[in-house]
Amino acid sequence: MKIGIDIGSSSIKIIGMNENQIVFRWHKQHHQKINKTLIEGLKELNQENVVLTIVGQNAYLPHIKELEIIPATVEGCRFLVPNAKSIIDIGSQGSRYITNIQSHPIFATNEHCAGGTGSFFEDQMSRLGLQIEDYSNVVKDAQSIPRLSGRCAVFAKTDIIHRQQEGVSTPDILLGLCYAMVRNYKATIIGKLPIEKPIVFCGGVTKNDGMKQAILELLKLEEEELILPTDAIYASAIGAALHAESPVSISDLIQNLEQNKQSALTRLQPLHVQKENIMEYISRKLKESDVYTIIDTY
Repeated sequence: MKIGIDIGSSSIKIIGMNENQIVFRWHKQHHQKINKTLIEGLKELNQENVVLTIVGQNAYLPHIKELEIIPATVEGCRFLVPNAKSIIDIGSQGSRYITNIQSHPIFATNEHCAGGTGSFFEDQMSRLGLQIEDYSNVVKDAQSIPRLSGRCAVFAKTDIIHRQQEGVSTPDILLGLCYAMVRNYKATIIGKLPIEKPIVFCGGVTKNDGMKQAILELLKLEEEELILPTDAIYASAIGAALHAESPVSISDLIQNLEQNKQSALTRLQPLHVQKENIMEYISRKLKESDVYTIIDTY
């Protein structure tokens, strides 16, 4: 079996293929417990010897081939929609537009700003006291599309407060956020790149029904020109599976992951610095010959 694993910023997707047929799908939010979650998925495979390739923001496994996200997404979307010309890919922490995918793909990506990704919706839903899983159910009751900021999550929050004070309903606000994100995506990511059709819409944000409506209207597309395949969230994992080439024993891989469940973070005592400089404090605690990542968890 050929296995493709997409280890994204918020979830893990696993695809299993035999003779270019998808025979296994698995998807779960990892909540930063990547090894533990990946082990769960690998155990569900019920396979021992496979060939495997990984892709994604958190893609790293010793001795396993890694595939870059753009070629993986292109290959996955071409598998799902052979006549596709362009791709709109929006995930939790990254968004991309790829066009000319039948010959020499050209693309643009976001600058890791929440304004153009799924986390933008998660932030706003949290502020409204709702779960992200409820987005589509709520937005289907929208009656109008209020103008909201999509360039920045902070500005969006301010706009939401203003609209609530004006009596705008929650469904309308959520649909307005979809339009805000697509306007931002069109201006900052698509930019001057050609919009070649049909377009495949993939990534985790495809689960938000309001996004399809906004894309169709703002990009001036006909219904048949925007394709949302059944396996849209698995596009990159499918591309990885198509390029799978690292022979792996699943039991050995699981054992390796289980031995490294705990992250090797060094924790210092909370800083209570009033009379001395923070960097001077840290420099006394850490060896100058080593390199560290320091995380403030306050």
